[in-house]
Amino acid sequence: MSTALARAISLSFFALLLSSSIVHAQRSSEAGVTIYRIDPQTSDVRLLVYRDGVLSTFGHNHVVSLKDFTGTIHLQPKLAQSRVELDIPVDRLVVDDAAARQEGEDFASEPSKDDAAGTRTNMLSNALLNAKQFPAIKVTGTSGPVDTKNSATLGLSVQLVGQEIKLTIPATLKLEGDQLEASGAVELSHEQLGLKPFSALLGSLRVAEQMKFKYRIQARKQPK
Repeated sequence: MSTALARAISLSFFALLLSSSIVHAQRSSEAGVTIYRIDPQTSDVRLLVYRDGVLSTFGHNHVVSLKDFTGTIHLQPKLAQSRVELDIPVDRLVVDDAAARQEGEDFASEPSKDDAAGTRTNMLSNALLNAKQFPAIKVTGTSGPVDTKNSATLGLSVQLVGQEIKLTIPATLKLEGDQLEASGAVELSHEQLGLKPFSALLGSLRVAEQMKFKYRIQARKQPK
C-alpha cells in the first residue's frame, strides 16, 4: 500500500470518528430535554408606553399587546441550561385593546379608535419598527440559575429592526403537570431597544423614553 493511500485512509477514518463524536455530543446535549409549545391565546404580553412633553395632557398612555405569535421552550433537566425561542409578527401587534388597558389610573382614559389606529400606524412606520422591511421580531434566550423560589434571570437576544439587542429580564417559573408558565415585569427604554421615541409638535407631545414590559407566557408540554 502506498504511503499516500495509507494517509488518505487514515484521514478518512479520523474524519469519521470526529463526525461520530460530534453527533453523539449533540444527541447527549439534547438528552432529557422536554419541549413546551407556547400558547399565545392563554399568554399575556404587554408593553406599557407613556406620554411625555409639555402637551402630554392632550395625549394618552398606550398598551401594546400581543396575542398572535409562535414559540417553544426547551426545558433541560438543569433549568439553567433551558432556552426559549419566539417569533413575533410585527403586524399582529395590537394597540389599546380594551382588556389589556386594565393597568390602573395611568390608563383610565380611553383613546378613540382613530387615536389607537394612528398610534399603531406610527409604531409600524419606517421611523420606528419599519414593519415592511422587518416583518418579524425574533427572540432567543437562555435561563440563568434558578433559586429556591423558582426565580431566574433570562438572557435574551432580540432581532429587532435589523439589529441584535441583548436584554436581561427577570422571570418566575411555575410548572404544574403539563403546563409551564414564565412571568415577570421590567422597565425598558427606547435606547435599550435601539429605537427613537415618536414625537409630534416639535417634541411638545411625545412618547416617554421609559416603558414597562410585562409578560406571562404559558406553554404546554409536547409529546415525544
